[in-house]
Amino acid sequence: MLIASRALAASRPSLIAFLITQGPDLSGGIADSISFCNILFVGNMCAAMVVAAWFGLGNIIDELKALSPKSILGLAVNGILATALSTLIFLGLQETSVTNAVLLGRFGPVLYALIGAIVLKKKITAWEWFGFSLITFGILAIVLKTNNFQINRGDLFILGSTIVFAVSALLSKLLLSKVAAVGLIVFFRNLLSSVIFFIIAMRLFGPDHFGDAFAGQLWIFMAVYALIVIVFAQYLWYASLNKLDSRTVGRLTVLSPVFGVSYAYLLNGERPSSIQIAAFFIIMVGVVITTLQKMKVAPNNLDMMNDTDSTASAN
Repeated sequence: MLIASRALAASRPSLIAFLITQGPDLSGGIADSISFCNILFVGNMCAAMVVAAWFGLGNIIDELKALSPKSILGLAVNGILATALSTLIFLGLQETSVTNAVLLGRFGPVLYALIGAIVLKKKITAWEWFGFSLITFGILAIVLKTNNFQINRGDLFILGSTIVFAVSALLSKLLLSKVAAVGLIVFFRNLLSSVIFFIIAMRLFGPDHFGDAFAGQLWIFMAVYALIVIVFAQYLWYASLNKLDSRTVGRLTVLSPVFGVSYAYLLNGERPSSIQIAAFFIIMVGVVITTLQKMKVAPNNLDMMNDTDSTASAN
């Protein structure tokens, strides 16, 4: 279940890029059939509905009423950050390759670990520093070498999303993990994101904008994206967490970049360049080193929820 959940989650960047490029053909000639508003509104709303059905909407509402104003504010900020995360990833995929997005996304856990070490005063081992250095080196190689030492705006959007991810993960760790249940956090996060995307689309494009997401044959791919890639992936993810120890989870999530790069080739026809292949192996070595050096203390479900593949999220 865990491997299947990571395989589904890792397909999101490739599917989004596929929908962006193939949307006009699949929708019957509508030029802007796919935008970050309609695709993310559909995905987040479906995820919120399934979470409500799974955990019980009544239970979620009761848990929300029991929270302090400070905790509710934290939920709201977390939802806004989730919206920013999804938006940055979508915009980045319009101007950079899926392969770059998958590999650059590995910078999110590095930032989270470094910021967390400072704020939470947690020790980072020498091997973890070495692993983080390899990941950072591989990311810099991609950003600079693939663009002839010029900064690509799409890569900047993806790197910006890793900063948002790190802040969101740290906020969840400090403010939400001890006061709110996982079901409430995931529901509120997805619901607020869908509301924000809905308001943006209504103000900018009008109510007919969402109909474009289901025009022609595009509705088939939208249904697969929303119901299977997001909803089913989340179900498998949380179900597997209840059956596996944290070290097993850590080792198997290393496969996520492998899935992501493979999808980029199969769905988008992206054949990795020599620098991307070299950077991929450097980053993977760094990921393996840092994963194997994780503390034996099992992290809570909220930390697991904030895995970067939830990214592209964004879970």
